[in-house]
Order: sequence, then C-alpha cells, then structure tokens
Amino acid sequence: MKKGLIRILKTVVIILLLASCQPAVVFGEPQPVAVKPLSTIPNMYKGIYWCKVDSASLYVDDKVFVRRKEFLIKTTKEEVVADPDLELVNGQLYVKDWEGYFPITEKGDTLVSQIIIRDTIFAIGDAGILKPFKGHLVLNLKLKEDAWEVLVVSQRRGDFLSIARADIPDNLAQLDSITTVGTLKGTDSIRTQIYLKPTAKEFERIYDEGLLFDVSCTEYERIFPLKEIIY
Repeated sequence: MKKGLIRILKTVVIILLLASCQPAVVFGEPQPVAVKPLSTIPNMYKGIYWCKVDSASLYVDDKVFVRRKEFLIKTTKEEVVADPDLELVNGQLYVKDWEGYFPITEKGDTLVSQIIIRDTIFAIGDAGILKPFKGHLVLNLKLKEDAWEVLVVSQRRGDFLSIARADIPDNLAQLDSITTVGTLKGTDSIRTQIYLKPTAKEFERIYDEGLLFDVSCTEYERIFPLKEIIY
C-alpha cells in the first residue's frame, strides 16, 4: 500500500513541476503577428474533453482552457501510524518527505484522499492572447515582457481536439533559414531556449513545414457539448 501511495504522490509532484517548466521555444510577440486577436473562444471548441493517455479532462468555455486531473489514494490508519514518513494532522495526511498535506476522508478503517489538480492552460486576458490561424487557434501565453509561449489548438472530425506545444526542431538550421533564431538561457539553468520573432509569413511557413508544431503533445475527445462550465 505504501509503495502505491508514494508512487501516486510522486506523480502529483512531477505533474506540478512539469506545469511550471519554462518552454523550449519563446516568441518575442503574440503569433501570428498582424492578426487581430479573438475576444472569445469560438463555439466549435467549447465542451468537456477526455484524454485517454493520462486520464485527464479538459474544460473549454468562452475564455479559458482548464485541464483537470484526479488521483484517488487509499490507505489505512494502521499503515499511517506504522510509517515514520506519514502522519495524520488535523484530518489531513502529512507526508514528511515533501512537507505536504493531503485532505482525507475516513471510511471505516480506510483513509481515502482525492487529489484534484486544476491547471489553467490558457485564459484570455492581458497575459493570454488568442488568435485564429488557418482553421486552428493559437494560444499566446505571456511569460514576461517580449516573451511568449505559443500553443496551437486544432480540431479534427469535430470531436477531437489536440494541443501542440512548440519544441526545438531537430533541423535547427532549416528553422534559421526561415527566421532568425536566438538563444536564451532557461530559468532552470539547465535547458537552453530558442527565441524567435517571425513575421506572419515566416510563422506560416514554419507551421506548414512542421518545424515547431509537428507533433501534438496532447489529444482529447469531446465527451460533452458545453452548456455551462463547472471546474
């Protein structure tokens, strides 16, 4: 039981760390340039989606993309008492290794904890610029002044939605032949980032040649058309 518990908690920590990672590709301005931003997310994208790969749901309404993932943890009081790394504190499970508290519900001798992670992938506003592009949506997330992360959202057959994150291509020289490629030192001091400021035509060519957004990092299937959103 303990191994399963620790494995789930480690997964939660890893997800939280990945969500905070800096992108590999940083753009100098929202993409595509010279394209007017949208004030709301088009109706065709709205809904509740499900990803089979990582058992996560995606909620899309007028203004936001929100990813939601649940973890269910089960253990017993005896196992918690016998484990020096775990402790019950004010109705919560305390994990000493991470100095973290997790809410629990008692069901007889069993302790159940449901952990819900909500990650706002994108929200329209000053730090979130939404633009249409060749039948796709481009999500521009502001990192700091003159620094933006760019995601491309696509639909196929109406009920499947994919989110592609820009990544450094294998053929960096080909990318550099289209637009100037600069380099940045990642804030984690390990990963190198590239910096781009393409024109609208250069961005279109980069996309068409599959240099940055060739592979979708996540695909979701719509399970419910959106009427009202609860997340």
